[in-house]
Amino acid sequence: MSINGLPLHPLVVHAAVVFAPLAAVSAGLYALVTRWRWLLRTPTAVIAVLAALATQVAAMTGDSLKETLGIDTSAVENHEMWAGRLQAAVWVLAAVAVVAWWVMPHETPVEGAEDREARVPALVTPVVVLLPVLAVAVLVLVVFTGDAGARAVWG
Repeated sequence: MSINGLPLHPLVVHAAVVFAPLAAVSAGLYALVTRWRWLLRTPTAVIAVLAALATQVAAMTGDSLKETLGIDTSAVENHEMWAGRLQAAVWVLAAVAVVAWWVMPHETPVEGAEDREARVPALVTPVVVLLPVLAVAVLVLVVFTGDAGARAVWG
């Protein structure tokens, strides 16, 4: 797959490189800064889903590029390994962010707006613990995947 003769993978990767860390930071702040929950609730869920989709498309275009070029080196395999882990972590982050959107309580500072109680109180603590852990995992995996990709191309 290409656009104007350029392989699509390097172009699509930039969306994953932007959205995955942004989703991770947003999810971490959403879980840990309670006064911002009302503000970060919907953007966190949306950005996390966009990150998952961007990562999925990057993986698909990467497979296509590998087939087209017929390259199968250990550096490419290392990049694929880290990319697969990142892809899984981002999908889990997106799923937990969507669950958090639904279950997490928040207090709104907007005059006349109602605070939101926890819909499933038993899930609040697991979500508050999981989101920052997943956020750190995604950030680390983005770095490892990007490094492995750069080494595969330039190393």
